[in-house]
Amino acid sequence: MLTIAAQTLRTRFTLFIGTFIALSLGVALIAGTGQVLDATRRQSGSQGPGRYDAADVVVRAPQSYSVRFGSGDGAYDETRTGTRTHRLADAEETARRIAAVDGVDRTVVDRSVPARLLDEDGEGAGESVARGWSGASLAPFRIGEGNAPRTSREVVLAPAPGAEPTARTGDRLTLVTPEGRTRVRVAGVARRSGPADPEGPETVFLTDAALRQHSPDPSRADAVAVVAEPGVAAGALAGRVRAALPESPLTVRTGAGKESGTEGAHRAAALDEVATLLAVMALIGCFVSVFVVSGTFAFSIAQRRRELALLRTVGATPAQVTRMVTAEAALLGLAASAVGCFLGVHGSGALTAVLRHYGMAPADMAVPVSVPVLVISFVLGLAVALAGVFAASRRAARVRPAETLRESDVETKVMTRGRWITGGIFLALALLLLVLLPGAGGDGAVVISLVLTEILVVAMVAFAPLLVPPLVRAAAWPLAALTRFTGTLAADSARAAVRRTASCAAPILVTVAVSGSLVSMSNATSATSVDDERTHLRAGAVVESSGGPGIPVDGVRELSGLPGVRSAAAVGVTDGQLVGFNALIPGDIGAVDPGALDDSFRLRTAEGSLSALRGDAVAVSRTLSDQAGWKAGDDVTLRLSDTTRLKLKVAAVLDSSAGLPGVLLPRETLHRADPGIGAGRVYLALADGASPDDVAHRADAVAREYGGGALSRDAWLDDSARSAEQEGRVLVLVLLGLALIYTGIAIANTLVMAAEQRAAGVLLLRRLGATGGQVVRSVLWETLTVVAVGGVLGLAAAGVTVLGMGRALTDAGGGASFPVPWAEMGGVLGGCLLVAVTASLVPTVLQLRATRTPRSTAPPSPQTGPGQPAAPRAVEPPVHSRS
Repeated sequence: MLTIAAQTLRTRFTLFIGTFIALSLGVALIAGTGQVLDATRRQSGSQGPGRYDAADVVVRAPQSYSVRFGSGDGAYDETRTGTRTHRLADAEETARRIAAVDGVDRTVVDRSVPARLLDEDGEGAGESVARGWSGASLAPFRIGEGNAPRTSREVVLAPAPGAEPTARTGDRLTLVTPEGRTRVRVAGVARRSGPADPEGPETVFLTDAALRQHSPDPSRADAVAVVAEPGVAAGALAGRVRAALPESPLTVRTGAGKESGTEGAHRAAALDEVATLLAVMALIGCFVSVFVVSGTFAFSIAQRRRELALLRTVGATPAQVTRMVTAEAALLGLAASAVGCFLGVHGSGALTAVLRHYGMAPADMAVPVSVPVLVISFVLGLAVALAGVFAASRRAARVRPAETLRESDVETKVMTRGRWITGGIFLALALLLLVLLPGAGGDGAVVISLVLTEILVVAMVAFAPLLVPPLVRAAAWPLAALTRFTGTLAADSARAAVRRTASCAAPILVTVAVSGSLVSMSNATSATSVDDERTHLRAGAVVESSGGPGIPVDGVRELSGLPGVRSAAAVGVTDGQLVGFNALIPGDIGAVDPGALDDSFRLRTAEGSLSALRGDAVAVSRTLSDQAGWKAGDDVTLRLSDTTRLKLKVAAVLDSSAGLPGVLLPRETLHRADPGIGAGRVYLALADGASPDDVAHRADAVAREYGGGALSRDAWLDDSARSAEQEGRVLVLVLLGLALIYTGIAIANTLVMAAEQRAAGVLLLRRLGATGGQVVRSVLWETLTVVAVGGVLGLAAAGVTVLGMGRALTDAGGGASFPVPWAEMGGVLGGCLLVAVTASLVPTVLQLRATRTPRSTAPPSPQTGPGQPAAPRAVEPPVHSRS
């Protein structure tokens, strides 16, 4: 049977071209996402060139921490490295003690301050970091033009690697730091000697004295760098420095350990997000691949029933037929998997480029070829081929020899026992997930909803023979009423070939269902967030920083003193981890003035009271409190992203976040631990009778001087809604992009295969006198019917998922918005329709050309004479058709 299978593939390759393409693209999809996913794992710890390459020893505060969870034999430690530098205290005193160590040539106290440079119009080129000029030699940086800074009003720019400086020597700019703004002159431009970190920001070098003035806490520093005297080994000097700091928790490092590790941790965190995104893409891709390939195999076997019946007639046993079909799938799987791996290697680069374009991956992320991933993808492709053909091979073995005489395409028993079992199992799983949804919470509801969509799709496909006939009847009714003959013919053809209709509708079903659920959930998430802000925001105007140090204290003071402003609620944001009962929970942390919150927000508490938010207290959203197991009155631990540990008491659990960070601390409390946090937003509560537009206009003039902008409440909410919607669309595009391309090709493959099955019907219609236009219209109406059936089933699956998620979010958070994505779903359905119509009509037109017969010339009729009967005349009744 292996020989027969190989000969079948060689001589009738066109029969398997659709399955080959579907399987190749499925393996390419898995291999491409797998390559990028493996690259995120291998590059998560990589770092660029060191900040302290020219130093021999670096002394800094610990940059990692460990938290123990559980007890006894089940206890485990979770270790994290900070994504921001944990600064050491009493830096000058530490530097003096180190400078007295034998073998030390000099010490450099290295400080960094978030900064932003603005031109005359208040525009900036991006975030920067300010450092003292004494630390320029540590990397090292060299003056390329101009001179070093000599006064507190002079700066030297070191542009980001691969970028041009944002200003030239002699330009005058505004420098914004957490301590305010200052007019400065660019004294020079510096370049780093040797390789540079492509992720590094622009550096603004000031004099050391000026940097201390711009630092929120001059006693703290990133590190103390030590340069050894000539001839002194770094290792020996490090031992002496440790001996000089016997009771200090500071770390002393040489070599590769001189770096803090925060850059690698920040990169790892960014790559973790990419890995999560790719994991979801791979899940969707695997589901679509298995679904489409198995459906294509089943359809191809259905097309070959007479051929298989002929084999049974000449003596082939059911076991031999099964082995032959399985061998065909194995050979096809080997070839398609090899092609798919080749395409996946090249497609991973395109996928990485898309992720970099949308800022979802580091700019220097590389994707090397991963042999293990390719091997796994190859094996998966072969497994998918064998799994996809398993049910089809069993059905092929049951073909009876008498079916060689079958001419009709009417399928009488397509609702097999396997379909009943599969459909019943997946329908039961779907009902179970619907029951579990209300108690899953926000994040759990999203995950369950994605799985629920796929389960519903499988259940609907299994029950397609029951669902397709009534849906075809409903979809074809208006066509039959408008066109009479061609519409009725299309409806009868779709109902008669249930398996063909279901197979053609299946990829449309999965496309509409998966894209509809993802788009709806994305829109619902952003719409719910915006509605939450719109409901609870009282402030008449909002000032927002465009990055960098934020709006400093001086800027907040200016804004609060504007005419028409009653109060200003500044919110600074950082990030960290909540130490939960069994895990570290990431979350945004906000620094707020509790007294000003009531003027700008309507905040409801589920537990506790915001009046207790003072001192070492914290308020947390209900979502995070559920995840971490925090309750009002609990003593809890919070870790900032620079590893700072805070012991706090939960003052309140907020029923709604109202657009604020999920964790709120009093400004004084957070600023003691991290003085450099500026205000990312300032909410302005208006005095009675003040015009929001007028206040926003005046606030915008002030905010521009600090690199920000201001909008009235309604304008800011509208802008926030547009931004959230755009971000959601980008995320859905990245998640669904490859899968939608794949399903589009799968739709075309399936309909081209169906066109081959329809060829005999086209020929019969032409022999009966139907015109070419009538045949084309009947095929067009049938295609429209198939798209309508697939679209209705897909929308039903997505609708059930979205309704279930809405119920879960409503029960968990007190309300959710689910706007109908008319434009997105219209685009998806329109794309499916365009692909389907093209894939159906092109083969039909080609078949019509092949069935066109030349006009015959009738021979002259013989003369009839006396006694000779007249030759009979063949009279062909006219065919009256009206479409």
